[in-house]
Amino acid sequence: MTLLTKFLRAYFKTGWRGSFRLTDILSKRFESLQSILIETESGSIFGDLRISSCRGLLAYPKSTSGEDLVMRKFVKRGDIVFDVGAHLGFYTVLLSELVGESGEVYAVEPNRELLNCLTKTVHLRSNIKLFPVALSKNSGKVKLYVPEDYSMASLHNWTEGIAGEVHEVDCKAQKLDDLIKEEKIPHPNFIKCDVEGAELSVFGGAIETLNCVDAPVLLFEINSSAAKAFNKTSDCYFEFLSNLEKPGYNFFEVLPDRLKEVESTSLNYANILAIPTSKLNSCKEIS
Repeated sequence: MTLLTKFLRAYFKTGWRGSFRLTDILSKRFESLQSILIETESGSIFGDLRISSCRGLLAYPKSTSGEDLVMRKFVKRGDIVFDVGAHLGFYTVLLSELVGESGEVYAVEPNRELLNCLTKTVHLRSNIKLFPVALSKNSGKVKLYVPEDYSMASLHNWTEGIAGEVHEVDCKAQKLDDLIKEEKIPHPNFIKCDVEGAELSVFGGAIETLNCVDAPVLLFEINSSAAKAFNKTSDCYFEFLSNLEKPGYNFFEVLPDRLKEVESTSLNYANILAIPTSKLNSCKEIS
């Protein structure tokens, strides 16, 4: 980490007035700040300080949501894992570490403006393969709506100005079932899916993958504001997965230090762990 990067990390972490603006100005001026190596608790990733969420990661390189604890519990050596909505690769590198050399991580990220840094991150590890596509219930060309905070990019423009000016990026959409068939990827053990309201569309293109007794454990985000842009509510997520006959999914809310059984499906924002009945015993120690 360069002296300038160390300074920006410390300065941005203070939250002082002007720290955001200074980092923004310098990152646009100095090309070296557009692809910096950030040491996180999960591993090394490359980031672009022109991206607001990357600045936050530089200052606070640790997970506080509890998602990392879930991954450490449910992802094993040799597993096949999908990171759908890989973004900067924060969880991709953690999953890579957990599956080890005998496992594989498939990072899915459609935003080509992230691919320079994400590709460099992927190249640091031999067990990660990058797919620059959007997973959806239909295949074809689609528009990705990207605000200044790239972490809120989605297939619908849902942010209503809260994440800065939005621009459009063309990308390819593909069904997860087709991706597995065409690329001859093994059946996944675990899927992390964070795609800002498009999660149900991802699931809709993965019926064959999900509707089986040995279905993957799912870790996904519910964001009711983003889901609304897709004409969905949080209840729709649970209804869809519950209607799959074979896996018998059980639902838990992911808290920073534990799992909590879902009591109401009407949620504004939550990270949800869906565990097929065949793998339910694995959750007893942390629920």
